[in-house]
Amino acid sequence: MESETIGLAWWVFEIVIFVFLIGVGIVVAELMARAKGRWHWGRWAAIVILCVSWLVIFYGSFVEPHILLDREVPIELNVDDASGVARVAVLSDIHVGPYKHERWTQRVVDRLNQLDPDVVLIAGDFVSGRTEEAEMLRPLKDVVAPVYAVIGNHDHQFADPRAVEAVLEALGVQVLRDETVSTTVSDATVNLVGIDDWWLEPNVKRAFDGMSTDAVTIAFTHNPDVILGEDGAVFNADLLVAGHTHCGQIRLPFIGPVPPLPTELGRAWDCKLLTARSPTDDRTMPVWITPGVGETGPRARLFNPPTIDTLILTW
Repeated sequence: MESETIGLAWWVFEIVIFVFLIGVGIVVAELMARAKGRWHWGRWAAIVILCVSWLVIFYGSFVEPHILLDREVPIELNVDDASGVARVAVLSDIHVGPYKHERWTQRVVDRLNQLDPDVVLIAGDFVSGRTEEAEMLRPLKDVVAPVYAVIGNHDHQFADPRAVEAVLEALGVQVLRDETVSTTVSDATVNLVGIDDWWLEPNVKRAFDGMSTDAVTIAFTHNPDVILGEDGAVFNADLLVAGHTHCGQIRLPFIGPVPPLPTELGRAWDCKLLTARSPTDDRTMPVWITPGVGETGPRARLFNPPTIDTLILTW
C-alpha cells in the first residue's frame, strides 16, 4: 500500500510539471500573438514572468538533478591521545527508481573512484519506493574503497529492508545495523558506527558496543534526529554523519530550503557542518549533513545539486 501511495504521488508531480511547462508555452505564444507589435507593459511583464518561471521549472526538473558535484570539507576532530588524517567520502539518498537509474549509480561510482577516498559511507535511502529498484545499485560493486552503509526510511517504509541489505552485501557493501566495525584508515584505527534510521527506533547504545576506546569514532545514520535521543548515547562518537534532509532539495538564495524538512530538528539543521550538544552532559559533537545525490517527491533540485562530500578529517 505504501509503495502504491508513493507511486501515485510520483505521477501527480510528473503531470503537474508537464502540464505547467506545456501550458505556459501555450499562454506565452498566445500573449505574443495578441501583442501584434503594440507595446503594453502589463502584457510584456506577464510574458517575462512566465518565461522566467518556465526556465526555472525546466532547469530545476531536467538539468540540475543531473549535475553531480563533489567538494572537500575539512573537519578537525577533538580526540585525545590520538592523531591521524582520513579522506571519508559521504553520500546519501541515491533513491534509484523513477528519476535515477543504474546509469546514475554508475556516474556516482565513477566519481567516487576519482576522489580516491580511504573509505565510503552511504547514509541510507537507496531506493525510492520498491524493493526491486535495488537492482539498479549494481555498479556499487566497482567502488575501489571499502564501502559501509546504513538503512534509510525509504528502504524500510517502501521496500523490504532485508532484501535491500542482501543486495548491498552481495555488491560488497557492508551494511551496519546498530553495530560498530573497527578498521584501519591511513595507518590509524577508526571505529565506524552504523545506526539504524531514527524512524526504526534504533538501539543506539548497542551500536557502540565493542568499539575501540582509543580510536577515533565516526557514527553515521540516515536521519540526524538521532541526536535527540534522551540518553545521549550518540555522543560517544567524535563525529556524526547523516543525510535524509536533501538540504531541502529545492532552495532559494537567502531563504534556504523551501519545503518543510522531514525532521524534528527543523530548518536550522538542513545541511552543513553543525555542532550538537548532549542532553545529558556537556559533551558536544560535530554533525555533517550531506545533501544527497537523488530526489524524492518532485523530480526537481534547485540551487542544490546532487553532491558527494569528501570529509578531510584530522585529529
